[in-house]
Amino acid sequence: MTKKRRSYKLRLVGDKVMMPADLKRLHKYMLDVEHIGVISDEMREVVQSEWPRAGAQAAPEDAARLS
Repeated sequence: MTKKRRSYKLRLVGDKVMMPADLKRLHKYMLDVEHIGVISDEMREVVQSEWPRAGAQAAPEDAARLS
């Protein structure tokens, strides 16, 4: 059985370019932490578009308090 690897494309986040390696590191970090306290709106968009299930970790604090 072969494992399907996800390939990432370059992403512009604010005024910075995120390389595929940056996105892989971000995904690994998302898997290791339970909740992210502070995250920019641009980075939150990246997380929610790339990894919808992990998007709850990067939810805005106001939304997290309402849940």
